[in-house]
Amino acid sequence: MNQYEAAAEIADEIPSIQKEIVKAPVFGSAYLCIKVLANYTLKMIQDHQIREVQHSMRLAEKIYNKGNQLVKTAIENVFIYSFSAMKMVCSRQEWQEIQSKMPVNIFSIYIQQLHA
Repeated sequence: MNQYEAAAEIADEIPSIQKEIVKAPVFGSAYLCIKVLANYTLKMIQDHQIREVQHSMRLAEKIYNKGNQLVKTAIENVFIYSFSAMKMVCSRQEWQEIQSKMPVNIFSIYIQQLHA
């Protein structure tokens, strides 16, 4: 999956950010489209929409698993890196709940980043 396919996948899965994903320069950039997904996930955490947070994380894992190296690097360096900001906007209990429901690969990469 390249950056265009990843952007299309995000737009299909989360219609509320579709307009932001498909406009230039976001659509052509793996990093910018993953940033939109990360910002959406952060907003869902702020709104205490844990189910939507889980949906975003499952989507990120799906894109990561199918993605080419550019897409994988964008997920690692943008989406997972944004977890520190996400952690700061929710309670400790909420973050523990989010962590417990993270997809395995996403959680594994997050733990690797913490210990790097």
